[in-house]
Amino acid sequence: MSPIWHDGPLAALDWDGAAPVAWRIADPGRGRRQPLVAALLGRLSGDAADAIRLARDAAGAPFVAHPPGWHVSLAGRGDCCLIGAARCRIAVDRELVDGQPPLWDMLTAGETRDLRHLPVADQPRAWLRRWTIKEAHAKLVGTPRRLAPETIDTRLIDRVRATANCKGRSDCWTRDSGDAIETLAVWSAA
Repeated sequence: MSPIWHDGPLAALDWDGAAPVAWRIADPGRGRRQPLVAALLGRLSGDAADAIRLARDAAGAPFVAHPPGWHVSLAGRGDCCLIGAARCRIAVDRELVDGQPPLWDMLTAGETRDLRHLPVADQPRAWLRRWTIKEAHAKLVGTPRRLAPETIDTRLIDRVRATANCKGRSDCWTRDSGDAIETLAVWSAA
């Protein structure tokens, strides 16, 4: 099932009742995102936003205390944040396109080979796509700062879909907004 990417007001969100959602919105700042998360969860779950209860786990990752059965993830870079919500474990990542050369030591041998086959001008953006996939997958595993990026193997399926493998497998979707690359990942049933 493909995710729903939504930009703009929640009232315009057309949700199918099942797909994971990634909502990109202007970032109010790290300490002020909770009302946005509650608004998204309220819209999806049908609960009032003031009934939504969020908490943080021991590693500092947000989780939904109420309503049960919901999962969230947040990522912010630049002037936008990305909020992911789903009925399955979900993680999102957002990175600004900066044109910097790839950090080759953070790739697997296969990823390095794939990137080196691209024109040099395309390598930074392609590396950043892989990086957001790795970051989202590491968030799913639950220990993003303890998981070495070069141990996460990413496989690109097409220009949007990918997988990541390390301590489990995730299905990932990316989008390129021009100034940023965003990824949504969920645990794979495979």
